[in-house]
Amino acid sequence: MGLSDKNLVELAEQLTLGCRILAEQEIIDAYGQISARIPDTDTHFMINRGMSPALVTASDFLVCDLDGGIIDGDGHPNAEWPIHTSIYRARPDVRSILHSHSRLSRIFSLSHRKLRGLISSSAPDWQGGLPLYRAAGLITTVERGAALAKVLGNSSAALLRGHGDVTATGSIKNTVLKAITLKQNADVLHEVISHGGEIELWNESDLADWANVQRASLSPAAIEALGNRAWDYYVARVNGRLAGLLHPEKPWQA
Repeated sequence: MGLSDKNLVELAEQLTLGCRILAEQEIIDAYGQISARIPDTDTHFMINRGMSPALVTASDFLVCDLDGGIIDGDGHPNAEWPIHTSIYRARPDVRSILHSHSRLSRIFSLSHRKLRGLISSSAPDWQGGLPLYRAAGLITTVERGAALAKVLGNSSAALLRGHGDVTATGSIKNTVLKAITLKQNADVLHEVISHGGEIELWNESDLADWANVQRASLSPAAIEALGNRAWDYYVARVNGRLAGLLHPEKPWQA
C-alpha cells in the first residue's frame, strides 16, 4: 500500500476491523464504503478502494484528498467517494463515515413511516425520524454529495431513498456502533409495525428523562466505557474469542 506511517497503518487496521464487524452484522456486503479522516488534518481521509468492504485487508485502503484525488495507496476509490468528501467539508466534527445498503434502511427509505429512534440512547437522537435524501441514482458527483450533506445536516445518520443509508460520527468506533444501533432501531420498529395498531412514541417528557438520567448518572468517562464494552463484544464476535468462550470444547484461534 505504501502507507508506512505507523498512524496510517493503525487507522487502516481499525477500518478493517470495523468492516469485519459490519459484515458480521450484515450491514455491509459486496458494496458500500467506510472512511476516516487522517489524524491532525482536515484535508485528507482514508477509504477502502472499490471492492467489497466485507473482504478488505489493511492494504486495501487509500489516502485521498477532498477532491477525490489519490494521495497514497493502490487502486481506485469507490465511485461514491463524493459522499465522504462532501460530508467532511460540511461537518468539521465528523471523523468517520459509513455508506451501506442495509436491508431495513432501504425498506424505511421507501416507506411512508419514518425510521425513528425508539431504543435506549437513540430515542432522543432520532425521535423526529431520520432525514431522507430523495434523489434517484448513485452519488457520484460533488453536486449530489453536497445535496446529501445538506440533507444530513447535523444528524448522525440519513436514509437514501431506495438506496441505503449514511452514518457519520466523530470516530471509526462510534460510526460502526451507530450503524449497529441504526439497524437495531430499524429491526425493532419493523417488528412493532408488524403487530399493527398505533405506535406509542416517546413524548417530550420521556425524551427529557432519557437525557436527564444519562447526565445525572453517567460521566463522560462512563459513557465512553459503555461504548468500549460494546466495541469489545463485537470484536470478540469476529476474532473468534466469543466462540471460544461459548464452546471451549472446540479449538479456536483469536
